[in-house]
Amino acid sequence: MTSAVEWIVVGMGSNLGDARAHLKTALLGLQGIERRLGLRRWAVSPLYQSPPWQAQGPDFLNAVVVLQGHGDAQAPWALLRALQALEAECGRERPYRYAPRTLDLDLILYGHRLLDTPELQLPHPRALQRAFVLQPLWDVLPGLEWPGLGAGWVEQLQALGDPAPQRLEDPSWPSS
Repeated sequence: MTSAVEWIVVGMGSNLGDARAHLKTALLGLQGIERRLGLRRWAVSPLYQSPPWQAQGPDFLNAVVVLQGHGDAQAPWALLRALQALEAECGRERPYRYAPRTLDLDLILYGHRLLDTPELQLPHPRALQRAFVLQPLWDVLPGLEWPGLGAGWVEQLQALGDPAPQRLEDPSWPSS
C-alpha cells in the first residue's frame, strides 16, 4: 500500500562567502537527493535577504524548497541525513549554535508528521518564529495546512515582530 503524497518543506540559508552560489549549489545537490529518495520538486521560493536570527554576522540569503513525496516512518530521517551531508559537502562547519555558515538546510515540515527527538523535530521548532522561513513559504504555498495549526501559520507570519525579510529580484534564481 502506498502512503499519501506529502508536502515537504526545506529551508535554505547562507551568509558566508558567495551566498547565492552556495544556494544554487544546494539546489543542484537537492536534485540528486530527490532522485535517490523518490521526491519531486514542486516549487522554489524567491530569494530573501535577512539579518542573522539571534546571532551576529553578515545578512543571510534565504529561500524554501517545496517537495512532494511519501514514505515510511524512516523517510524524514533519510532526508535529514542527506541534507546534512550536502551541508558538509558545501563546507558547513558547526563551531557554535547560530554561527555564520556557508549553507544551512533545515527540514521544516514532512507532511503532517510530528517528531520530537534530539536529532529531528517536526515541524521545525522555531520555524513559526522566523519570517525568513514563513515569507518565502507563503510565496509558493499559501494554502499549506501547518500540522496542529492549519492555516493559522499565516497569522503567525503577520504577527512576527522581526524585521521583514527583503525579497530580492534575481533573474538567475530558479524560483517558481
